[in-house]
Amino acid sequence: MSGKVFNQAASAAQGSKDTAGHRPDLDGLRGIAVAAVVAYHLDLPFASGGFVGVDIFFVLSGFLITRLIAAELQANTFSLTRFYERRIRRIVPALVFVCACTTAVAAVFLLPDELERYASSLIATAFSVSNIWFFEHSGYFDPGSGTQPLLHTWSLGIEEQFYIVFPLLLIAVFRWWPRALTIVIWILFAASLAASVLFLAKDPAGTFYLLHTRAWELLAGSIVALGLVPRPASRVQGEIAMALGLAAIATAIFAYNTKTPFPGAAALRPCVGTAVAIWAGEERRTIGARLLTLRPLTSLGLISYSLYLWHWPLIVFTKLATSERLTIWEQATIAAAAILLAIVTWHFVEQPFRRRAPAGFSRAAIFKGGAFGLGAMAFSAVALLALNGMPQRFPESVLQIAAASADASPLRDKCHFHANTVGSYDDTCILGDDVAPSVIVYGDSHGAEVSAALGELAKARHASVRQITASGCPPAAGFTFPGDDRCGRYNAGIMDRLISISPATIVLATYSLAWDREYPDQFWPSFERTVATLQAAGHRVVVLGPVPDLPQASGIPAAVARWKASGHDPKDFSFRLGAKDFTRVETHLNEIAAAHGATFVPISPELCSEKRCKPYSDGTVLYFDNNHLSMRGAQMIASRLLVPIIWPEPALSGLSPDRSTH
Repeated sequence: MSGKVFNQAASAAQGSKDTAGHRPDLDGLRGIAVAAVVAYHLDLPFASGGFVGVDIFFVLSGFLITRLIAAELQANTFSLTRFYERRIRRIVPALVFVCACTTAVAAVFLLPDELERYASSLIATAFSVSNIWFFEHSGYFDPGSGTQPLLHTWSLGIEEQFYIVFPLLLIAVFRWWPRALTIVIWILFAASLAASVLFLAKDPAGTFYLLHTRAWELLAGSIVALGLVPRPASRVQGEIAMALGLAAIATAIFAYNTKTPFPGAAALRPCVGTAVAIWAGEERRTIGARLLTLRPLTSLGLISYSLYLWHWPLIVFTKLATSERLTIWEQATIAAAAILLAIVTWHFVEQPFRRRAPAGFSRAAIFKGGAFGLGAMAFSAVALLALNGMPQRFPESVLQIAAASADASPLRDKCHFHANTVGSYDDTCILGDDVAPSVIVYGDSHGAEVSAALGELAKARHASVRQITASGCPPAAGFTFPGDDRCGRYNAGIMDRLISISPATIVLATYSLAWDREYPDQFWPSFERTVATLQAAGHRVVVLGPVPDLPQASGIPAAVARWKASGHDPKDFSFRLGAKDFTRVETHLNEIAAAHGATFVPISPELCSEKRCKPYSDGTVLYFDNNHLSMRGAQMIASRLLVPIIWPEPALSGLSPDRSTH
């Protein structure tokens, strides 16, 4: 069995009309993959699922590498040294070059804490573990991830980790257990796919970033390379298979979006589609295979690696510079610049290092040069960390503005439930004076600073506030994430207690803009149920309006600091309100409040006018990131908008206190 399998792979590698088994249709698939990724990262609406381009790359990589290894094992010419030499020639020169350029820009442009974070990710990139680094620090679809210049290198980490293990596995099976090759590959494929499906709901970040849940995508290419699926029996079968494969890829690119649970079962469509397209294109007789060899696609495919490396830092630095959604002209400029830089890098960096001695570089030079280049990356990153991000590059006034990123509630660790540590009503804090609270703040993370600010104001009035806030859980009775009922159970317990206590003023504070963007069908009816239930239980419900956000920025303090560093007055910094979506959410909250006799308190009039928002006032930034009010911002909103409602003058609210124990 093994001999037959390896013979098929060897035949595939040698049977092409082009030298070294080169298949132009695969360049076309690479072109589709990189175009999809670039379009998605540029926020082009027609490529909402363009992130699957990485999955196309995984399948292609698995096919090409497995085909090569299998052919050399069959010919008894495989060498690990030569294999890793080829990987260094292919990956390292362009990576080092792009990272060197990116680091030079980062050292000038990024603020100290941003530069330290970048340096940390640079070390991870140098050691091919950036996927693990980003798993620990951010999710791929999180808004803040869009400002990490090396985020895209996570896929390189997956590939390089795979190619540390996979060649050794093939060697071992080929030499000592040859008859088991087919079943070993299929078992590994099935186990990794099952892990991807099963772990997605409970650990979406780990499932996205880590090798064990991504290996099946590369193994899908290996299955085709090893001939574990019989070749098309006829021209008609090949035509149908190619059409179905390309259709699967296209529908994933155009139909998927950030709400699609991914990878998991959803990744089967682009991955199986790519594997089928590779399989059906083996004979190159199909119409689809000929379409894939069209010059625009193959040209993009040839520069795809350099284009992939360049496009993301260009996007990130542009977004950091503008702090706004990219305009169509910025999108076009970035795309053109990325393609131009990719062509230059492919011609002057990639190609020379692929040539072997005497025309190019010897094996010894490649290993030494690769080690030096990656070592230089790591050393420069360590130096940036040792220099604390070089704060001396900026005047003190800029650093003071940037420091607003630390102006979060000092009670977040003590009184705020974090994503994986939600507690019960009895675990919540009472802030202010030592009296029973008649005010409750019930919310997600947007309620934490409001609670702390109201607690300070309550103490001066010999009153108190109960804080019930949890990151990632809106105050929405019945709301649950797909496959995760943590928030549902948490809110059920909180609501049971709230409807049993004496009437109080309950302020609902939530990141309604994000919930509307991500889970509108689940959020809105659940939130309305909360308002209706609490109001019916005798409470006075105050619905706090949405906080205008700037999701394209790494953080509003950083954006204002950069504005100041470029010579502008921070008071003049503003960002677009996103009027259409914001107005819809604000209107919906107001309608829910009005329908159930609650009070709606809009925040935007205090921060915005004429569809522009100014997050800097009285010498301070009113946010600590791109969507949360800072303590200074929360104090302003609480004193101006909530105090007149909660503690009107004279301070006679007529409300009974919360008589529950704490």
